[in-house]
Amino acid sequence: MKPHMAIGRRGGSLLAFSALVVCGVATFCEGNDWPAWRGPESSGMTREKAVVTSWSEAGENLLWRLPIGGRTTPIVMDGRVFAIVPMGSGECLRERVVSLDANTGKMLWEHLLNVFHTDIVESRLGWTSIAGDPETGNIYVHGTGGEFFCLSRDGKLLWSHSLTEEYGRSSGYGGRLHTPIIDEDRVVISIIYILTRWDTGPKKAGHRYLAFDKRTGKLLWASQPGGRPMNTTYSAPVVTVVDGKRILVAGNADGSVYGMMARTGEKLWSCAISRTGINTSIVADGKYAYVTHSEENIKGTEMGSVICLDVSKSGDITDTGIVWRHDGVGVGYASPALANGRLYVITNSATMIAFDARTGKKHWEHGLGRAMRGSPVVTADGVIYATEVNGRFLILRDAGDHCEELDVTDFPRRGDVSVEINGSPAVANGRVYFMTSFDMFCLGNEGAGALSAAIPAMSAEAFPVAAERGVLRVVPPEVTLAPGERIDFEARLFDANGRRLGMSLPQWTGERLSGVFDGTGSFVAAGDNKFSSGIVRATFGDLTAEARVRISPKLPIHETFDGMVLGKQPPGWIGLDGKTKLVEKDGSIVLQKLALRPSAKYARMRSYSGPVIPAGYTVEADMLGTPKKGRRPRLSDMGLINSRYKMILLGHEKRLRLVTYSPIPRLQKEVPFDWQADTWYRAKFSFDVKGGKGIARAKVWPRDGAEPTNWMIEMTDPCPNIEGSPGLYAYSKGTTASKPGAPVFFDNYRVYRNEK
Repeated sequence: MKPHMAIGRRGGSLLAFSALVVCGVATFCEGNDWPAWRGPESSGMTREKAVVTSWSEAGENLLWRLPIGGRTTPIVMDGRVFAIVPMGSGECLRERVVSLDANTGKMLWEHLLNVFHTDIVESRLGWTSIAGDPETGNIYVHGTGGEFFCLSRDGKLLWSHSLTEEYGRSSGYGGRLHTPIIDEDRVVISIIYILTRWDTGPKKAGHRYLAFDKRTGKLLWASQPGGRPMNTTYSAPVVTVVDGKRILVAGNADGSVYGMMARTGEKLWSCAISRTGINTSIVADGKYAYVTHSEENIKGTEMGSVICLDVSKSGDITDTGIVWRHDGVGVGYASPALANGRLYVITNSATMIAFDARTGKKHWEHGLGRAMRGSPVVTADGVIYATEVNGRFLILRDAGDHCEELDVTDFPRRGDVSVEINGSPAVANGRVYFMTSFDMFCLGNEGAGALSAAIPAMSAEAFPVAAERGVLRVVPPEVTLAPGERIDFEARLFDANGRRLGMSLPQWTGERLSGVFDGTGSFVAAGDNKFSSGIVRATFGDLTAEARVRISPKLPIHETFDGMVLGKQPPGWIGLDGKTKLVEKDGSIVLQKLALRPSAKYARMRSYSGPVIPAGYTVEADMLGTPKKGRRPRLSDMGLINSRYKMILLGHEKRLRLVTYSPIPRLQKEVPFDWQADTWYRAKFSFDVKGGKGIARAKVWPRDGAEPTNWMIEMTDPCPNIEGSPGLYAYSKGTTASKPGAPVFFDNYRVYRNEK
């Protein structure tokens, strides 16, 4: 049945005359599979009863073992196990998605992906978990390089996005990246976002949530509910229904918890918890949400807390919305499990504590080892599967007032290397799957039959009072277009409880758009092959919504920056905000990389001038470095980006470098180059893929001189990147605000296809 909705206007309010939208939640679903890292209910609980209460590496209840290791939690869906794991070493270090037969461990297919544009060290690759969609059979993957993509059950690539090059994702060295979640027709991922305003968007960095259509990859909404990120985090949102509203509850990198409307991203409430980012994911049961962390609390001097929030409260949640809390309990890595009326948490020092979920009463605590990363899983009959970092796998039972150890396995060292377990177990169809740094295991009892466990439906969503204000959204809310390309924007209207209404016919307007906008939501970008950005705005009664549009030229590109606005950034570029401005120098307008702030966030610039394109192009630019002021003057680094490789002129070392994937380079080559301050140089950086290998070449020469005939440096990559956005690179860190670093300047930016 396709519900419809009639919309009327009276006194500026929305009137809903007939009923409406489906919520997508069935009355029950089968709980046999483990399609998400915290299970089918995102709670760390399985409705199954335990089949495995003991096992051994010698063979007891060990169904299969495979030499595929990593740091993640596998998922189990439709007879298959999926995981993202590191692969290879040295020049071919990368990640891969594996699909295994859940019964036998047989490899069915693999999907390889390179690592790039990140500071995450190689020992922490493959730490996100895959999200599976039981409805379509598709899986969703967030790689360390920022690739976010959808694969079919059989490994076919259906759609992809580069979160760094398209949306300004940032990643630190610690491996803290976000695992996606599936909700109805949406797949939601979050990123730490470093100012990519295109002259139109948010004016501050933040923790940003992006909801894509799970089938097409179209961006449906983007939300930035919080403040400045205090660090990188890996907390994943959870979905719950509260007072008839379907909401996302998420721990944020600014130390707060936020509630957002699941279908629109609209912020509902916030609760300040920690003075730095929240890493653990939240579990929820209706209006109760459970939050943990191990950092400094907003109030008091104790470190860490376990908190139960009543998220039915409106506005910002303060003490009146806190049902119970235990301060001084540091649970900062392992996410809690909510099962059988109890909340199970594991401290950073590997002590498990069982609380009554409603009252907060402590039932017991039990030591598991020394350090904890993985999160526990609890069965319907109170058996607990837990992992400890130092190679320990535990099977426990909640005995009411104490915890019983049923089975403990300590993995021996592999020569000089310790076996680690950083992920969580997955429990599906009477089997237990988990991964060490060397192997993947499947535990089960061959004599046990298939299990079936019904999952209760969420609370029903409700119709709002007719006069309550609704929400308008433009889809897509952000889009990158080529000159002459057309897009048809859609206005989506939602009631006050976030339920989609029927079609709306808003008024459409545009601002700073370079192209033809016909007022019906259809826009055709100008064909002048210039960088530009602007806003599309939809108005329906007293409701408004906006979408950001950037136009990126087709190849060949030649941008002199002349004619652009002084003091601004080139419109539509990713990664320039807060770090650059257009200035006048040597008689023309050029792009200056600022060096005014000591923060590393502003010191390094990886900027992308356009969308991801196939490899096989050349990037050129004029570059000039000025010396840092002081007794020990030095130059900053500056360079070009091509197909996810960097060409860098090193200011202190006076060398020319080609590199991919730093800080521990997968591949790097250098030659001496004694470049001088206050001198314009022209740099040319070419990359091609031939015969399955990548060939990077570069040359640099004084702008006023003749171009050298030969390349100055070449590097061959046996595992090449096959695409990427072109752009500019710089690193210019100051020591203090009064002692800034050395600025650099760029001009005459060119990108063009290589000759065949």
